[in-house]
Amino acid sequence: MRGYSDNVRKYRVSDILMFIIISLSILSIILTYFGVGEYLYLSLNAIVTKFTFYTFITSLFITYYNPYDPFFFFSMMLLFFMLYFTYKMSRFLEMGMGKKFIAKLFLISGFFSVIIYILLRLALLAYYPIVNNEFADGVGLLWGGIYGLITFTIFPSMKRETSAYLTLVRVRMTGKSFLFCIIFIRVFFGLMYGLTISLLYFLFYLPELGGILGSYIVYRYRVFSK
Repeated sequence: MRGYSDNVRKYRVSDILMFIIISLSILSIILTYFGVGEYLYLSLNAIVTKFTFYTFITSLFITYYNPYDPFFFFSMMLLFFMLYFTYKMSRFLEMGMGKKFIAKLFLISGFFSVIIYILLRLALLAYYPIVNNEFADGVGLLWGGIYGLITFTIFPSMKRETSAYLTLVRVRMTGKSFLFCIIFIRVFFGLMYGLTISLLYFLFYLPELGGILGSYIVYRYRVFSK
């Protein structure tokens, strides 16, 4: 037990990752409140007009929340709830796969989310030109990294029934069913808002599914494995 405790204390990458996420999330809310959120969120408009190329990195650690939204408090509670379980999973993976693996898995998952965001943004050029200040196309891609960490633990048990938390409810389902639920919920809200309100909502809901693709590639081809 002493050796196990010593090993646990050695793994600090998960702690650093959570600290960065929480710090940048708080900063993004403040900047959004003052109307300058594009300096942290990924926006092709801001990249072209304000040269905010660093947002390819900062956007991976934040998600978009509007402090004026009446459901803002509920959204923040859901985020911190998910971060708690993500932290538990990342510590588990970190002890099994090594310190650097967590950071690499998180970043590669976010990288695939960036790719899907860019493809979707270019596909919507006819409706929303990049150099147009009327449309807020800034996004945070934190969920891409979260999905990457969560689904990496699902892939080995796609056909095995396990217990999992679906929001606040603990249910038993196979890994494949849990993965389907994650994808379905994200796609459902993306299509619901995108087809009924504005196609711009595709940018807010669909790109982060790229995190699942990135995680699967890391799992399938043993990328970054020791």
